Amino acid sequence: MQIDVKGGDFRTETADAIVFGIFEGEPLVSVAEAADTATNGAISELIDAGDFKGEHKQTALLYTRGAITASRIALVGLGKNEELDPEKVRQAAGKVVQELRDLGLKTIAIALPPETPPEIAQAAAEASRLALYQFNEHKTEGLDKVKSLDSITFLVTDEATRSMVEGGVAIGDAVATGTNLARDLSNQPPNHLTPTMLADKAVEVANEVGLKCEVFDLAQLQEKGFRTLLGVSQGSIEEPRFIVLEHIPDGEGKDTVAFVGKAITFDSGGLSLKSGSGMMDMKHDMSGAAAVLGAMQVVGVLKPDLHVVGLIAASENMPSATAQRPGDVVESYGGKTIEILNTDAEGRLVLADALGYAAQYNPKAAIDLATLTGAVITALGTIACGMMGTDDAVMDKVRSAAEKTHERVWELPLWDDYDELIKSDVADVKNIGDGTAGTIVGGAFLKKFAEGYPWVHLDIAGTAWDVKGSSYVPSKGGTGYGVRLLVQFARDWTS
Repeated sequence: MQIDVKGGDFRTETADAIVFGIFEGEPLVSVAEAADTATNGAISELIDAGDFKGEHKQTALLYTRGAITASRIALVGLGKNEELDPEKVRQAAGKVVQELRDLGLKTIAIALPPETPPEIAQAAAEASRLALYQFNEHKTEGLDKVKSLDSITFLVTDEATRSMVEGGVAIGDAVATGTNLARDLSNQPPNHLTPTMLADKAVEVANEVGLKCEVFDLAQLQEKGFRTLLGVSQGSIEEPRFIVLEHIPDGEGKDTVAFVGKAITFDSGGLSLKSGSGMMDMKHDMSGAAAVLGAMQVVGVLKPDLHVVGLIAASENMPSATAQRPGDVVESYGGKTIEILNTDAEGRLVLADALGYAAQYNPKAAIDLATLTGAVITALGTIACGMMGTDDAVMDKVRSAAEKTHERVWELPLWDDYDELIKSDVADVKNIGDGTAGTIVGGAFLKKFAEGYPWVHLDIAGTAWDVKGSSYVPSKGGTGYGVRLLVQFARDWTS
């Protein structure tokens, strides 16, 4: 689908529908007022009758009967003017474009008032592409009934507004495209996205947007000492991969931030086998890595003045005669030893190597994303991810980015007291605690391997798939959570 910005008069626009935002209890803004005049008061008549109030996400459709070139006008409620923010715009835009698509329309135009701020234009463009996401790659039946839009045009009336809107729309479209990439990856069946296939996709993305990319294969992982990643993978016939992506800005002395993603492309639990129902969604256990790859794609497009490193540890976790056993002790990339007591606590193991590897970049901040624990869903549901870390200033930056993108986080404590729960009798640490504070114990474990740099851990197990209640986030399948947050974090770092 094409998204673009155009200067012109909505009266002569040849789209299937023109969309106008309406505030609740407020006079019509200039472009909507002009549309009301052009249609002989049809909009004000609808409002006066009480059939449309401009309540947030409320929609209505009017037929123009030749009053303007487009045959339809769509109204979407923005709610109270004083309460408008980017998230309100995202929800409203997502709602109206979905409804127009489902009517079978192909082209729509969104009329923006003068002096529309770039962050509002970004929110509208972002949500428009996100709300229209569909994953039909593996379907062969019923495709003739799938409806899709061909184009969305943002209409502006003056050049000053056009300049601001074009910048916001370009950012929003890039961010949404990266988020949809993450959704695609998360939704892929595990036989269509092995660690090797994920690495191939990373190379493809890097080539498309100008990132540096290096992939470590099995022999290189053995040579370099990625022993915890190798331990997780040894029960599978699929080889592990470690993926390094870099955006290198012009000039010297730029700050470095690292994004680290867990990529268990299928998690059976290993010898600590999950139940049948517990495995059904485990293609999504690489959603942290999907977010990192999606964010790195956007970074490659936007090119912030910042050195950004993306690290992805990819493996399957399978039971077999060669699988890692409860009771095994392995040595991580950084040299610490780990007693494996539960092979289904494997995500923290592959991240241990990734976080150890990240230290060589001396990052000013490192953020890992992982579908790490079911306990975080018990604590926070699907509304927010759990955040822990070692640096308050970096966590504040993450929190700020989360508020701007509505990919919300909630800080959990990571006091040293929790370290007692992962003390091992035979190794430096063990990979599970005593069954209490499961999400925090996962963070406490990772903290042992994120040494020498500011670090934040995001447990996204609750927000990565099947999230209800948003017009632009799928209620089924991968959400792409984390892409927008990471991109905002990188953009804010250099602002």
